[in-house]
Amino acid sequence: MRALPIHPLLAGVIAQACVTGHAGAEDYRVLPNIYTVLGFQFSGRIHHVGENRPLSTFGVTGILDSWRVFRSEASTRSLLLFFQPGGFYRVFGSVASAIGSASLDLNDVTPLGKDFAEILDQPRPFAEKWQQIQKKLLQLAARDISPETRSTLLILQGHGGNPRIRDIARELGVSPRTLERRFAAEVGTPPKQLARIVRWRQTMKALGRHADLGSAALAHGYFDQAHFIRETQALGGSSPAKLKNLVF
Repeated sequence: MRALPIHPLLAGVIAQACVTGHAGAEDYRVLPNIYTVLGFQFSGRIHHVGENRPLSTFGVTGILDSWRVFRSEASTRSLLLFFQPGGFYRVFGSVASAIGSASLDLNDVTPLGKDFAEILDQPRPFAEKWQQIQKKLLQLAARDISPETRSTLLILQGHGGNPRIRDIARELGVSPRTLERRFAAEVGTPPKQLARIVRWRQTMKALGRHADLGSAALAHGYFDQAHFIRETQALGGSSPAKLKNLVF
C-alpha cells in the first residue's frame, strides 16, 4: 500500500488516500470503520464474497455495520479514498444517505462519478491525475455538515462512542429524532451505529496495546467481558484475540 499526500484543505473531507496492489488472488476481511470508501480499479477486479458478485471498477462502499469479506483478483491495483464521517456528503451531497453500508457503482449514486473517471482514464502520470482529483474535490466540497452533526461527531469520537444520543441532543438543543435524521443524512449511518463502531474500535485498539480484556471492556462502557466478546463476534466475525492486531 502506498499512501498519497492529501491537500491540507481536504483534511476534513479525506482521512486517507492510498494505492493498493495485490500480486495474487486473495480473500481479505474488512472490519467496520467510520469511513465511506471510494475505490477505483486500474487493473483487476474486487469481488464481494458474501454476495458472490464483482464490485464496480469505480464504486463506493458505505460505513460498514459488520465485517465483510472481499476477494481481489491477481494483479489488482486500486486507488482508495477514505472519506471522513460527513466528508462524502460534503462532496456529493445528500446521496450519502442512500448508500448505507452497501457497495455500489458510483455512477448509480451520483452523476459526478463520470468526472472523476475521466480524470483517472487520462493517459498521463498518476501524480498529475491525483492533483486533478484533489482539485476537483476541493471545488465540490463547498457545502458543510450541520453544526449539530459536527458537534455530535466531536462528542462521540472524543468520548469513545459512549455518550447517549438523547443526552447529546439535549445539550445541542434539538430533539433526538431531528438529530438522528440530520446525522444519518449527512454521515450515511445513524449516530447510534457510528457510536457503536467508535466504541468497539477504541476497545480493540486498547487490546492491541496489550490491555487486559476485561479491564478494556469495562473502561470503554461494556457491561462485562462477555458483552464485548459478543459485540466483537457481531461486528468482526471472530474473537478479540484474533482481531486485536487488525484494528489500528
